[in-house]
Amino acid sequence: MNEDIDIIVYWVDGNDPEWQKKRSEYSLDKSSDAGKNRYRDMGTLKYLFRGIEKYTPWVRKVFFVTDGQIPEWMNTNNEKLQIVDHKDFIPQEYLPTFSANPIELNFYRIEGLSENFIVMNDDFFFTGELKKTDFFINGLPVDILCESPLQYKSDHVFSRILFNNYDCVGKYFQSRKEYKRRLRSKILSPKYGAYFFYNLLTYILPYGAMWGLITPHFARPYRKCDLEKMWELEPETLEGACKNRFRNKNDVSIYLFRYYNLLSGNFVPGNIFKLGRAFVLKDDPKPAVDAIRSQKFRMICINDECSDELYDDCCRKIIEAFETILPEKSGFEI
Repeated sequence: MNEDIDIIVYWVDGNDPEWQKKRSEYSLDKSSDAGKNRYRDMGTLKYLFRGIEKYTPWVRKVFFVTDGQIPEWMNTNNEKLQIVDHKDFIPQEYLPTFSANPIELNFYRIEGLSENFIVMNDDFFFTGELKKTDFFINGLPVDILCESPLQYKSDHVFSRILFNNYDCVGKYFQSRKEYKRRLRSKILSPKYGAYFFYNLLTYILPYGAMWGLITPHFARPYRKCDLEKMWELEPETLEGACKNRFRNKNDVSIYLFRYYNLLSGNFVPGNIFKLGRAFVLKDDPKPAVDAIRSQKFRMICINDECSDELYDDCCRKIIEAFETILPEKSGFEI
């Protein structure tokens, strides 16, 4: 069995004047979401790479996906690093794109990518030692099947996209009773820790249809075959999302592949929330700063929702925290 595991990191420098000029040539509609925080660079990308090198030395290759942008500090001669431009794998009819969704939905097209890979947004970080088996066991993703009510907001783009994912996957798993019976051992797995008791409670609820799944927001494992499968099943749905140049309420996202995989039973149960946690960076960065310094979690996400007035100060404090655990340059830096 091929045990190679690659990482995909995708990034945009929203401060790049050339990129800004290209983006300005395309107009937004009322269904789109393209706020400044979707693109601005916190200056933390080098710590993402330092964490990969220090805490996941077993990774075979890191595929760095950008729209022709390369940080000035990056060592492009690193043997583990593969620079990938959007045009190298995304069909021309979907370019240029200013949304993460067309990028993620086409990851399986990246030449040379291993079957098993880990996806990292540019706000995902490793802050502690991780093993291959934290992500894959016997070629299957390690994940948690945990039902959760979907908090739907008609005017919230991300909420609409999650709903679209469920609506799409629901065509293939219409009966909650059926997948509860078929996946009983994976729903009621003691490996989930405290989530086992939560699942035990939700398992007995009498709802007949799927009503949402807990969605972690930090580095997660995927397989190329699962992306290919969904493209075979839902080409029009995926093509529609890929044609939207900005994140749009009519999109689907990479979570669609995860949901289909979970309900198909193609995963190994594990309490992934012991490994990672997502933090929303608002005007007080202390929760994220404390998580970095304490290394309580081995994976974190720092989602940017900071005000313009305090953004620079928040970034400074986040960078200072990373310097305490990842002070040395990695081989990905010049």
